[in-house]
Amino acid sequence: MPDFPPLMRGVAAEDPRAAAIAAARAGCDGGTIFWRAGGVLDMAVVFAPDVPLSRAVQMAPLCAVALRDALGATGPAELPIHLGWDGGILLNGAEAGRVRPIVPDPAVDAVPDWVVIHLTLHIFPDDGVGTALLLEGGGDVDPVALLEAWARHLMHRLSEWEDGPRALHAELTAASWEREAKDAAFLGLSEDLGRLRRNGDATILDPPTDLLELP
Repeated sequence: MPDFPPLMRGVAAEDPRAAAIAAARAGCDGGTIFWRAGGVLDMAVVFAPDVPLSRAVQMAPLCAVALRDALGATGPAELPIHLGWDGGILLNGAEAGRVRPIVPDPAVDAVPDWVVIHLTLHIFPDDGVGTALLLEGGGDVDPVALLEAWARHLMHRLSEWEDGPRALHAELTAASWEREAKDAAFLGLSEDLGRLRRNGDATILDPPTDLLELP
């Protein structure tokens, strides 16, 4: 079984997303990670926020940055790893995974009962996916070891985030796929990690809550 850091608990599940949502509704502890390792590393972590949803939604990019950290530590050296604002995880410029925030209620000013962050990363190729870790030289990466590394980096990033989103903002900016791809419409990230983009002469702010999913 995987070795998780203190304050986190792992539960193997055939469908981690569904299992995490069911457990969150039943009142499980925050920090519970549901996972499945195989051709796809599938993970869903339950958070029990004490801040409004407008801030709690930042757990999605935080989890993505932690996965990037873990890939950097366990994956092929020099593999370009980028994060799309919309939740895409890109290896060498092609999507290999995705991060999705799920909440019971989209009221942005309320403290949600729970937040589930669902992450997938393709270890082996699959139809409809741009690439996979195997295709990028990561065939010897143990998915369980990657899961363990992600949990450790997640704890570190959570500790940073408690002092505010500045460090997370810097990491996301550095890892931004839109920035790497020189997307002419992309202007950067707002302080609360929204997307700033150009639309003609206007500047549009897309808040991170636009990415929320309901169960």
